[in-house]
Amino acid sequence: MSDPSSTAILAAFWQCLVVAVAASSISITITQTELFRPWREWTAKKSHMIGYLFKCFYCFSHWVVFAGIAIYRPVLVESGALWVDWTVSAFFTLTLCAFVSGLFFKVFQAAMTKAMVEKDMRIKLGLE
Repeated sequence: MSDPSSTAILAAFWQCLVVAVAASSISITITQTELFRPWREWTAKKSHMIGYLFKCFYCFSHWVVFAGIAIYRPVLVESGALWVDWTVSAFFTLTLCAFVSGLFFKVFQAAMTKAMVEKDMRIKLGLE
């Protein structure tokens, strides 16, 4: 049988990982895609700081992670002070989120570079 505390830590780690991946995806989608451009423009007109929040995936990811931690309440380490434990879990999750976002951007950048090279080749070959 497994130790109940290690099972709880694995469950908390899994929750942090899921929240990190979801927060990365949500943050990049809202702050970078054309779908949410009207929303970003509207928020920028309302307030400079709120508008900036909706343009910065890293900034926005903090709020998404904080919401995820508030909902799922994972505890990776136990200090006896629950708010401290949730803060540690939140910043651990933010770090994971930043790594995931970096991977997403690398994949996106590679796909864009490939598309640009292919377009240049089509132009050079007279196919466009």
